[in-house]
Amino acid sequence: MAEAARILVVEDDPNHGAMCARLLERKGYQARALTSGRDALLLLAQNGDIDLVLADLQMPEMDGIQLLSAVKRKYPHIEFIMMTGYGTVKTAVEAMQLGAAHYIQKPLDHDELNLLIQRAIEKKQLAEKVDRLRAELQGKYSFENVIGKSAAMQTVQEKMAAACGNRATVLITGESGTGKELVARGIHYNTFKQDAPFVAVNCGALPKDLIESELFGYKKGAFTGAVADSEGLFSAANGGTIFLDEVMEMPPELQVKLMRVLQERTIRHLGDTREISIDVRVIAATNKLVQESLESGAIRKDLYYRLSVITIHIPPLRERTEDVPLLIDHFLKKHEKNYKKTITGIEPAVMDALMKYSWPGNVRELENLVEMLLAYAKSPGVRLSDLPERILHGGPGKKSGTLGDEVLTLKEAERQLIINALAKSKGNKSLAAHMLGISRKSLYKKLDDYRINSGSDV
Repeated sequence: MAEAARILVVEDDPNHGAMCARLLERKGYQARALTSGRDALLLLAQNGDIDLVLADLQMPEMDGIQLLSAVKRKYPHIEFIMMTGYGTVKTAVEAMQLGAAHYIQKPLDHDELNLLIQRAIEKKQLAEKVDRLRAELQGKYSFENVIGKSAAMQTVQEKMAAACGNRATVLITGESGTGKELVARGIHYNTFKQDAPFVAVNCGALPKDLIESELFGYKKGAFTGAVADSEGLFSAANGGTIFLDEVMEMPPELQVKLMRVLQERTIRHLGDTREISIDVRVIAATNKLVQESLESGAIRKDLYYRLSVITIHIPPLRERTEDVPLLIDHFLKKHEKNYKKTITGIEPAVMDALMKYSWPGNVRELENLVEMLLAYAKSPGVRLSDLPERILHGGPGKKSGTLGDEVLTLKEAERQLIINALAKSKGNKSLAAHMLGISRKSLYKKLDDYRINSGSDV
């Protein structure tokens, strides 16, 4: 059961103040009455654990407005309701402008007072929830969550810090699963105010005929199906960051328009002639090799130079295996509560196998493995028999996607990974998809593409 809200009644008429306190207690609140603003401030200085102050406007020595100003200056989290007499509504409006949640005229309507208190408390609880979520976001995307003691990851953190000191465009490169969006969010949440928007766009996932309208918005009637205006994702990110993941999948004609956005800091909705100014930081990412993409024309050179004012390369996990133990510890702490299990020991042979494995899915694959180990854990320790076959047979000197001495193609390697996941999950498709870090729908498509007999249809 939620704790009763704590209310402080400040009223120079002791009988009226005591009556208000008794009324509030009958409604289920914790209430206390005082007869002066100065006594109220002394109490708050000793114990500021008050949710709401209900104060009379007209009091000697310190009136309600002065008390409101002092409370909001020192204790902005405390809600305030002003009680006013006849003919003082103008002053009550002033109180609202100074931060009072509401005002109520005397003689008090008890039902109205109870409703106003409920609204003020709900407002306070909502603000506290928003603050907690913002704090969690900042913690989740702090630099400390970009885990690694390797020299390469220290360079990543240094470049992230440099990017936070300005609003230059950033290009993040690295294989799938290395944590490019985590780095982008870390830069955003350590650059902007807490309420600045972060809009993530997967350029490769948007249909080519829709990507322009999705990014830049459109006017009603601009094309068939445009039944209402749409502001677009750049406008939604105004004042914050737009993260263009897989930016090299963007069609060439759209790259030209993105160049204009970066140069002019304006966008134009489809079907409109007006230019709209925007204040958006652009962070882009790609899992492709930049030099090859430039040579093939997958990305325009002028756009690349615009995007890569700051370039951050995240190395694959196989090139920084010294970070594997740190990442395992991080993911265990992150997911133990969800699975209500604790792993306290990992056999040396297990850690040796994990250090030698080439991690084709990078950090994402490692996190999925940790979750799988927690899901299946029958003891607080991890043994070799708990590891998937792909890791047990990924010994020293073998690249990802090999079986024995035979080098597999990427498709063959993916097929083998899916077969291994299905075997480990005993045919449970939901669990296999989770282990592979893909959706169940994607798994079904791959099963069909690779003609894999999947067994159980769980």
